[in-house]
Amino acid sequence: MAEAQIRQTAYKVWISDLTNGEYINPEGEWTPSYVTVKDKKVSRVNIVANIISKYKNEDSTYISLTLDDGSENIQIKAWNEDTKILEDIEIGDVVLTVARVKQYNNQIYLVSEIMKKLDKPEWITLRKKELMKEYGERKQQEITVQETSQEQQQTPTIEEEVIEDGSTNERQKLLNVIEKSDSGEGVEITQIAIEVNLDEQTTNNLIQELLKEGEIFEIKPGRIKLIE
Repeated sequence: MAEAQIRQTAYKVWISDLTNGEYINPEGEWTPSYVTVKDKKVSRVNIVANIISKYKNEDSTYISLTLDDGSENIQIKAWNEDTKILEDIEIGDVVLTVARVKQYNNQIYLVSEIMKKLDKPEWITLRKKELMKEYGERKQQEITVQETSQEQQQTPTIEEEVIEDGSTNERQKLLNVIEKSDSGEGVEITQIAIEVNLDEQTTNNLIQELLKEGEIFEIKPGRIKLIE
């Protein structure tokens, strides 16, 4: 009798480590493909994240969700009868998913085996703490830091503090506007830009940061709401 195939471990990882990793597709019928993360060959994952977008075709034979864990986002897909796993998940939900890692046209995506709604957004904070302990913090700004020259990295600390403080004030101002102006259906992005009195590019950048960090979500196209 042939030896039973062992189910691969579902590793807890940052999404950015998957999307930036190298996808390996070994030879052999029973050898699963994987992405190397630290010393792990990751072919299955256990991820806690926000749902920031959803697509379903007309006959409901294909559903795609976009997950965001604060480090990066990734699509999770289902076809035909498997779409029932994703059917009841909506934009703004906090979820835990166990999924297989796949690649198509050089883009890494996930195929869900389990998808469960979580009752509190604090689950994301808890998972971030676990991942930071295991792998260190992941931020998209790291790419900029790595590309910055040594001379630029030696900018005086006082200047860095001024920039960070200004950014924090702008973020809080934007969050306050969303909270104050939301009547239940979210706030139009154009209205936010007017009320925060910032230029359009700065407003859009702040909104994208807050979406990735799970502070807000797009309840409808062009309308933003706080995650409570």
